[in-house]
Amino acid sequence: MGRGNQEEKRDGEVAVEEAKKLLKDTNSANEEEGPPPPPDGGWGWVVVAASFLCNMVLDGIGYSFGILLAPLMLHYGEGKGKIAMVGSILAGAIMLVGPISSSLVNKFGPRKTCIAGAIVSAVSIFLSTFSPNVYLLMLSYGVLGGLGLGLMYVPAVTAVGYWFEKKRSLVTGISTCGSGFGTIVFAPVVTALEAGLGWQWCNRIVACFCLACSLLGATMKPVPRKTKDEEDSITEMKKQNENPIIKNGAYVAKEEIDFMDGTAPASLEADDSNLVKTETETVVLPKENGYLTVLKNVPFLMIMLGNLPAVMGLYIPYMFLPGITQQRGMSEGDSALLISLIGFFNTGGRIVSGAVTDHPRVDALFVTTLALFFGAICPALMTLCYDFWSYSIVCILFGVSLSAWPAVTSSMLVDILGLELLTSAFGVLTCIRGLSAFLGPPLGGFVIDATSPEKIVQVTDVIAANVTSLATEAISTLSEISTEASKPEDTSNYQVAFVISACLLGLASAIHLVAFFVKKAYAAKKTESETPKA
Repeated sequence: MGRGNQEEKRDGEVAVEEAKKLLKDTNSANEEEGPPPPPDGGWGWVVVAASFLCNMVLDGIGYSFGILLAPLMLHYGEGKGKIAMVGSILAGAIMLVGPISSSLVNKFGPRKTCIAGAIVSAVSIFLSTFSPNVYLLMLSYGVLGGLGLGLMYVPAVTAVGYWFEKKRSLVTGISTCGSGFGTIVFAPVVTALEAGLGWQWCNRIVACFCLACSLLGATMKPVPRKTKDEEDSITEMKKQNENPIIKNGAYVAKEEIDFMDGTAPASLEADDSNLVKTETETVVLPKENGYLTVLKNVPFLMIMLGNLPAVMGLYIPYMFLPGITQQRGMSEGDSALLISLIGFFNTGGRIVSGAVTDHPRVDALFVTTLALFFGAICPALMTLCYDFWSYSIVCILFGVSLSAWPAVTSSMLVDILGLELLTSAFGVLTCIRGLSAFLGPPLGGFVIDATSPEKIVQVTDVIAANVTSLATEAISTLSEISTEASKPEDTSNYQVAFVISACLLGLASAIHLVAFFVKKAYAAKKTESETPKA
């Protein structure tokens, strides 16, 4: 009798050990599925620095394309709309490849993805300098160059989010400051290189900057996973108690897991055969595709919709600010300095807005709404400026206003969807931004070309030349002076482009505001459903 009791006790202990092993394996499997906890420091600061420099190069290239607008028009003999399309294709391709880039990051990691993008962009931009026509320039510089820069962009923005949690908005703001710093550095550098060497050698040197980003990508290693001992696993299991064991068709209650502290409940010892049997009955549900998950989120869909007009409105001032300022009597150097002012204050604003958004009472989506609203005012004010100092003030306001938009994007997506879906959500969002980037600058360029007084002057000159075939050289000189005098009338055309930019940014702000209230409504509904009824 005593021997029988000992054997039953021994069998119960075996069943308990098997249950421990099963629960530990289940917990480990769940940990492997999600990203490891952010260490909030360490090598993460190196990743922040690398992301900063990558953003500096890729956004510096995109935002300084307006400086090359006039040289490219002269070289290829094309209008503003067609040449502006080259820069728009580059900006659009950078963002359109977002889903592809995020998939590669999820599969191969940010390091390999960034290195591949750096090599592709360097080769493409270098080969674009040999393009015989503007269409091959669109393919090599715009499509292929944008593809490479897009593969750099997603790792550069999202990699820091996995290394930090408490300071996520701050470090994201610091890393995306590279965009503003790139505008500060690249605008005068590209202006000087184009003036001294021509646009071909200017872009060849820019291609070398892209190639150097492969070294930066090599530093973007993934967050290492920490191995937890048995005690930590038990503690976490008691807190979360996810995927419980099915025993006789029912869940084992939380208090029944107390056996892992050293004491086994009698019910488990007496029913060890059923426990072992149910090991084969535990079913792990397949995970849903990340892209499908984010597309089912209504606030995220509203944010996607709001990014369409936002990006269209953002790129128009960058593209046509040199044109409107030079037609109002400013030099090329002054125009480049204004773009640098936008970048400088945009850089500082990203750090401040990131630090502010890290406060638990500050909502990242609402900060984005305010940023777009105040950013919409600035393009409208630019149409009222006529000297360098007034443009300087408005450009500073423009840079500060829109600084929070990219700085808090990662935090906004994590707040809505969670850290695990950050890369997928950012990839989808950049794709939407790419679609709108295709439309913004060409829209402004074609409006300027279609309503330009220069076309009327040219037609008048042709008719006058046919009628007055015996005109003297003095009359020809007067005609040239008249044509030069009529050029400042192009200001009204640029005004239309900047008004379009202001309207688009204002519309984006309104859509983000709606998304903010929808998010609040969903959060209130979720809280109400989780509250136990009396």
